[in-house]
Amino acid sequence: MLRLKSVIRSLFFISIVLILSISLSARESETNYDQKIVQVLEGYQKLMSVPLDSDVEDTAGHAWYICSQAINKGFLRFTVDPVSDSLLQGARFFAEPGKNITHIIVTTNLLDIWSVTPSTAFVILTGAFQDASNFFQDPPSWGESLSDTMERLFMRLDMYNVEARLIRDRLLPSGFLLSPYDSYILDSFEKDELASVILYLERFSLPVARGMYEARLGFEEDVTESDLRDFVNNLGTQLLEGRNAILPGSEDSVIYPLAVAVHTWLEFSPYLIARIHNRDRVDNPLSFDQILNLEPDYTETRRLLEASRTGDMPLMNHIAEETLKGFESR
Repeated sequence: MLRLKSVIRSLFFISIVLILSISLSARESETNYDQKIVQVLEGYQKLMSVPLDSDVEDTAGHAWYICSQAINKGFLRFTVDPVSDSLLQGARFFAEPGKNITHIIVTTNLLDIWSVTPSTAFVILTGAFQDASNFFQDPPSWGESLSDTMERLFMRLDMYNVEARLIRDRLLPSGFLLSPYDSYILDSFEKDELASVILYLERFSLPVARGMYEARLGFEEDVTESDLRDFVNNLGTQLLEGRNAILPGSEDSVIYPLAVAVHTWLEFSPYLIARIHNRDRVDNPLSFDQILNLEPDYTETRRLLEASRTGDMPLMNHIAEETLKGFESR
């Protein structure tokens, strides 16, 4: 792993580059948010400059190194979002097709909270830096993930993983006080490999998603069409039975994980079923409606699970909103 102190320029030089590379918001404000961006990034660079032990994988440091190179070359700029005041979405990477310049867009909420809870600002920035580094290392794959929900979920998982490692390996040893959000990310990382983070912040079931992703990869190697079809249909049937086994009036905490598992199957199974029919039909792929006519078992299972999801959607929306509200409040 690259040692950051040997690859990142001096604080003064980087600060000048950052100032020159910031794309200012058109909205005037009494608070000088462009200067706040510089201050936050100077603090982040200082955090990254502390070397880790040789046996610690510095994933956040590697992402920052790639991004700092892009900043120096003028490929990555920063801009303040004049509309959103979200904290959890307080830093996000944006790349426009056909453009050489990319952006990390930050919200005023993230910049304001930095002086109160710098750990959270650094954690959320780290997720954006990881996303940006994925882009700079493999732009085609990053672009394809935007229209591939399953691939994008695992990129999000990668971002949370890097955030958790930053908390564990840099913020805690440096004496930072953690916010509830920071503690939640680290706790989930250590106890369930971020499954609860994916469940409540992304509204997907990580075990179901992993199983379907492994089946997807297997089909590109040696898994047969029949085996993939059986896997998808059997998984759907098992999820339906599990959801139906929950008694009416059960606690939300009992219903929610199964409801999200059903949602995950409904979101990811179309790709797998379509791949069975269209893998060798690049020039003339079947529509999803045509595929449904060829897959009666899948179609019936999907119909029943869609009905289940429709009934559970108010609960899922409520829990998602309350979860985000709890972390967004300061």
